[in-house]
Amino acid sequence: MELKQLEFFLVACECGSLGKAAAKLYTSQPNVSKVIRTLENELGDILFERTSRGLKLTPYGKSIYEYASNIVKNANLIANTERNKSKSTFYLSTYQSNIIAQLLVELYKNHNDIRIEHRQGTVEEILTQVEHGISEIGILYVPQKQINAFLNVTAAKKLDFIILGKLRTCIYAGPNSFLYKKDSVTVNELKNLRYIRGLNDFFSLEDELAQNSLGLINAAAFQPIVCTNSEYLSINLLVQTDLVDISIDLTYPKLQQYNLKSLSIEGDGLALTLGYVIAKDHIPSPYANELIAHIQEILEP
Repeated sequence: MELKQLEFFLVACECGSLGKAAAKLYTSQPNVSKVIRTLENELGDILFERTSRGLKLTPYGKSIYEYASNIVKNANLIANTERNKSKSTFYLSTYQSNIIAQLLVELYKNHNDIRIEHRQGTVEEILTQVEHGISEIGILYVPQKQINAFLNVTAAKKLDFIILGKLRTCIYAGPNSFLYKKDSVTVNELKNLRYIRGLNDFFSLEDELAQNSLGLINAAAFQPIVCTNSEYLSINLLVQTDLVDISIDLTYPKLQQYNLKSLSIEGDGLALTLGYVIAKDHIPSPYANELIAHIQEILEP
């Protein structure tokens, strides 16, 4: 039994429907259903009755509700207690980014007494980790078309989203890609590329880009060859193969050792909003402020 399963169970109880629970958890309805079904299988009994009006707790579901609430609450207390034991630790969650990795190296060099606890993940994972106090801040980007829905979710989770900048998507390619000698890629060329993609991201840049391409591309054309949340694997694939990556157009001179190139998408790059989430009324630590300031420096024209 995983903590995530209990959290999904509690949110489903609160919302009374899988659809509303999915919106609050910032994931898909099938994913919520799958997690709860897995929990029911592990417990050996049914937690909800599915009715035309939504979800209704079974007698067994009612009996474990309080236990589940206490487990989740105590898990959060343990996480916060662990944090308080090391006041020089910087806890953060981010999207997969070579730039942020380099900035964290520089942060460590500036503060050799610091302890860094860094997690990479999807938007959903980053929000959950900040919401539950596992991370102090979460750095992420959101497609501009989804920003209003995203802000509704952060408000429900009692998080603030601080915008750092608005950028566009680009294609990252290595020396083995036929794109390497080019500076941009056309919409038609996007259909013939072989992609790397992150795991289980609620925000699919590929799907959004397909919708943004005036119907010229079917989302199926963006099916990835490799799905991974490993930055090491992504870099090695880009450097050593013809695979490419769709990501935010944010480059950094100190990353040139990877021999990668970013290409703009002619006339159609998807608009993205880059920023960080933080608990409401939380005052950022000096480490957080320093990292944010360095990102802002990179964003300056």
